[in-house]
Amino acid sequence: MLYGCKGAEEATAAVASTQEVATQVAEAVASKAAPTTNVEPAVAGNTTTSTPGEAAIRAKFRTSLSQLNIVSIEETVAPGIYGITLSSGEEMMTNADGSFIFSGDLLAVQERGILNVSEQNRGKKRVKALSTLKDENLVVFPAEGEEKGEVFAFTDTSCGYCQKFHAEIPALNKLGITVKYVAWPRYGLQSPAGKVIADVWCAKDRANAMTMAKTRRSVGETVAACDVTVLINEQIALGRQVGVKGTPALFTLDGRQVGGYRSAADLAKEFGI
Repeated sequence: MLYGCKGAEEATAAVASTQEVATQVAEAVASKAAPTTNVEPAVAGNTTTSTPGEAAIRAKFRTSLSQLNIVSIEETVAPGIYGITLSSGEEMMTNADGSFIFSGDLLAVQERGILNVSEQNRGKKRVKALSTLKDENLVVFPAEGEEKGEVFAFTDTSCGYCQKFHAEIPALNKLGITVKYVAWPRYGLQSPAGKVIADVWCAKDRANAMTMAKTRRSVGETVAACDVTVLINEQIALGRQVGVKGTPALFTLDGRQVGGYRSAADLAKEFGI
């Protein structure tokens, strides 16, 4: 269970979820008095088969599910099954011509148990996305002495769980864990919390400003003519890309999501400390 503050409902209300899509499809089918037909195996020469692959899936979705903004379509290890990622960060799967969609994780049955293929792929995508973050664009609290691990923490200064997590920073640093804050104001950059987080990013001493903001005090002096709108919006978008839905959202360099709020002692276990 992840402990944290939920993201704004307004931020996701305009994007149909997988369940909503399924409901819409069901309602659309129910509203049409289509004749009942028997489904029989395809016979060569008397049926027309859809072209498999990305082009066919995109064409099908443009016609039937145009409200969905597809970011990527990738073939999975399961024959004939494709993974779809939406602009919201949500994922779904479909068959080769886009005529069926389903949600959930793809699990591979192996000799020694079950492999969550979907989570494995998400981890790879997170590694790639998180690698684009540069320290000069973050608020960094470095480890003391030898660094034993790094955590990217998507944060909102107004979130109580983020404030609680921030109190764990000194202990994390002493344990050799570097914490790198990524801006993720839950209600957007124009919200009161968004304006505070912009002030933190514009502060002459970002680390001190973050501590002040997390303890509900003034962030102090900011750099004149500072505009971090593009930077923070990019971080918000990246957060959605890696699956952030609330704060704090904690990720390791190898793409694992390890929280939600966690105490320093508990989080250190992820690094074998």
